[in-house]
Amino acid sequence: MLALGACLLASSTGRGQDETTYMSVLSSRKHRLNASDNPVVGLYVSKDRGMTWEHRGWREYIRVFYTEAGPDGILWSACGNGVLRSADGGMTWRISTGWEITEVLKVHVSPTNPETAFGATAYGIIRTTDSGKSWCAMTRGFHRTFTSDLCVDRARPAHILAASEEGVYESEDNGNTWKLGTLRGIVVNVIAQHPLNEREFFAGTEDNGLFRSTNGGKSWHVSKTSLSRMTIYALAFDPSSPSTVFAGTYGSGVYRSVDGGTTWLQKDQGLQILDVHSLVVLQGRPSVVLAGTLNGGLYRSIDGGDHWTFNSQEEAQVWGLSTTRVK
Repeated sequence: MLALGACLLASSTGRGQDETTYMSVLSSRKHRLNASDNPVVGLYVSKDRGMTWEHRGWREYIRVFYTEAGPDGILWSACGNGVLRSADGGMTWRISTGWEITEVLKVHVSPTNPETAFGATAYGIIRTTDSGKSWCAMTRGFHRTFTSDLCVDRARPAHILAASEEGVYESEDNGNTWKLGTLRGIVVNVIAQHPLNEREFFAGTEDNGLFRSTNGGKSWHVSKTSLSRMTIYALAFDPSSPSTVFAGTYGSGVYRSVDGGTTWLQKDQGLQILDVHSLVVLQGRPSVVLAGTLNGGLYRSIDGGDHWTFNSQEEAQVWGLSTTRVK
């Protein structure tokens, strides 16, 4: 799975038609109270590299923040009404959490055990170890519980990093206990792991730019580049060239680095909306990059981010993007 704000799984490139991309549409400014022709929000799926999209799941107004597929193909959606789970590619869904769990912002599945999944919520981390039959709050060690993202270390799945409004929290025991790391006092929006170097992580922040860790998240160093004072919502890697990294920012569009995050160039030609909340690079066709904006819908690039064209979801908030390949 290569996606924004997600822990990245190493994969080989191949035929693009074997790939499925998931787009989570949170809301649309075209929505009108009691109108009969309101746009449908929620989960959309593409199997042709983002050229066409099909809605999946409930057509009622449900806030969907992010969707990803586990290693067994089960789909998990982080939603306003909890964590939803689908065993048939998104055609039907069930809510796996209870009434007390709401505002789930991200959900990530363990790369080694598809029965274990974690949710980042406005009230802390939740975890299931039985495919969503039951969930437990995993907040021991947190001072303030709001978390926007988390990353399960693919090399050591019991090692987890969580993005919070206090900095990066770290767990070494599968989420049972947490400790606040070195980015104390900095609001962190997104965490991503390098696709090859398992010790390297990136953290995108609110107003403080990009931080990088080369020792598994033990310490972080601020990027002394043009991103240093920006708000960063999304991070994604090119699977065919792991030194190529994309960052989605608030107010400045998309930036691209070709040297592993040392230097960055703005890549916004064709972007009409510069508030980019989600990014994904297609695994089977890495020249195709998708960017989800706030209130501007989805944009698509077929040349690695050099040029962008509007794709779909006019005036919508495309909150999450992810992709998976059929094995």
